[in-house]
Amino acid sequence: MHEGGVVGRGHVELVHAPDLVAEEVPADGWPVGATVAVLSRDRQTGELTGILRLPRGYRRGAGHYATATETFVLSGTVRVGEDVRGYGFYEFAGPGVAVGPWAVAEGCELLFRARARPDFAGSAGEAGELVQVDSESMPWVATHIPGPPPGIILKLLRHVEETGEMTWLCGNPPRWDYPRLEFHDCIEELYCVEGDIWLGNSGTMQPGSYLWRPPFITHGPFYSRTGCLLFGWVPSTLVNHLPLSALSTPEENQKAFERNREGGV
Repeated sequence: MHEGGVVGRGHVELVHAPDLVAEEVPADGWPVGATVAVLSRDRQTGELTGILRLPRGYRRGAGHYATATETFVLSGTVRVGEDVRGYGFYEFAGPGVAVGPWAVAEGCELLFRARARPDFAGSAGEAGELVQVDSESMPWVATHIPGPPPGIILKLLRHVEETGEMTWLCGNPPRWDYPRLEFHDCIEELYCVEGDIWLGNSGTMQPGSYLWRPPFITHGPFYSRTGCLLFGWVPSTLVNHLPLSALSTPEENQKAFERNREGGV
């Protein structure tokens, strides 16, 4: 389900990247050749998530974005300055923060997130938050989020302690079964990198599947046949709440959440 015509991104569940037609990057300052298969977009602000495709021989000089951006290498390699980044490399760059030049030898695909229209300026950037990590070299840790059955492991790519905002990789083991429904009081964004996971409310996520779920949407149950690797983002602390029933609407979930919060539950 991919809903348009609403303020903000709307509810996207599920959309599959292989089914989408790539377009030129909807921003200024990008050299010709880069395209993006848009998974979700706010047409008012330009905020988007998509699969960024850089063809063989693509070049872009050093500079900075007008907004905060995140990239995660899905396939191929891209040279950034003197460093070659391959599968699993993650970068977060705050607005205006200097980023290095790109050079692509054989082609590259990246999961790309921009907090507003990702205009690029080829002028010097400034100091600020810059996270650069090779997730392949990071250790897995047990999830700190209570609720689901054992087996989920995480790699925290970025975490903002003040707000709970989090970008992470989530691994589920084969035959992982979670036969319950839940909702969150924040947006949840997920992209399936590897494997599969069945979502009882919407279908099966496979490599390239994506969702942007607004707060208070009932979802589940869950089952992964082969195991899966998910890239995820939330803007605040992720809490698993239980709806009153399978038919609970977002409005009913929100009212129940607010009653519990006021009651200190």
